[in-house]
Amino acid sequence: MDPQDPKIDELRRAAVADPRNGEIRYLLGAELAQQRRYDEAVLELSAAVALNPLLHTARLQLGLLHLTMAQPQHASAVLAPLESLEDDAALKHFKRGLDALAVDDLQASVESLERGIELNRDNAALNTDMRMLATRIKETIASNNDQSGPKDDAVRTDFSLYGVTRH
Repeated sequence: MDPQDPKIDELRRAAVADPRNGEIRYLLGAELAQQRRYDEAVLELSAAVALNPLLHTARLQLGLLHLTMAQPQHASAVLAPLESLEDDAALKHFKRGLDALAVDDLQASVESLERGIELNRDNAALNTDMRMLATRIKETIASNNDQSGPKDDAVRTDFSLYGVTRH
């Protein structure tokens, strides 16, 4: 257990008590990601998605985490099932935004993220993070268009990862 963090300790105990509960593993993974314990977070989020493939927000978070860790191929593989969602599903557009970001199509990324934000009425915390990511991408585009400024195509994605466990 994690003696330095009672919340993680509590979630780990819950996961041990109910090892086939994807939602608990998702919450644990999200909490670990917020603490930037990315390797552990990937394991927990991967387990969550394996246990319950319909945990689409966990899948999106895992894909974003892979991007954060500079693993675009893993991100693409994890996110791929979100493409089969309805066209009005916010997560499908967020997925497309992350896919575009992974291949440095910054404008397409912003457009998809903004469309997802527009469609998402259920998860304000997710919209906050996607808005933050879109803003960072726009700043990168502006910087790249400014001939006097430094060129930097890197867009940081290591932020709160949805604040899932703050509810």
